Amino acid sequence: MYQITNHIFISFAHHVRGHSGPCISLHGHTWKFEVTLCADVLDGEGFVVDFGQLRKKVLIPCHDLLDHSMAMGEHTWSNIYTHLAPIGEELRKSRLETIGQLGEQQNSYTGLLNGAKNEFPGGIKVAIFPFSPTSERLAEWLYILAKDCMEDGRIKVARARIYESLHPTESMAEYGG
Repeated sequence: MYQITNHIFISFAHHVRGHSGPCISLHGHTWKFEVTLCADVLDGEGFVVDFGQLRKKVLIPCHDLLDHSMAMGEHTWSNIYTHLAPIGEELRKSRLETIGQLGEQQNSYTGLLNGAKNEFPGGIKVAIFPFSPTSERLAEWLYILAKDCMEDGRIKVARARIYESLHPTESMAEYGG
């Protein structure tokens, strides 16, 4: 059996509803979303599938939905969305001090992505899931999304992985003389 794996890094915050520990607070991570596809037979070009197709159909939409968002479940959203608009407006107003305007809305995913969607209360990006977004539930969500987008009888999804607390070295800030 042939296998390919591709991934994307996404920075976003989340809230775990009812968590007994510190994840009750809004907090962020640099996450890694990873999908492995397999096939017994390669296509005519010698691929399980071109990496670009997996990125385009699964990983980029995940990035569009989640990048620099606040992820939460529908239950939390329904309880707090009216409070988020004034907070979002205040946060966006800080742009007036720095760039002299409110700026444009962040890139997002339009529509539903396997039951998840973007909302913009007061202009801040929120990703709403039909569940509380733990790593385990996000891994299942990603697996189902990949199956819906990529499986075709020849190609199968072997696994979806979510890495929650990575410390990539691709981005850094430094100050010195």
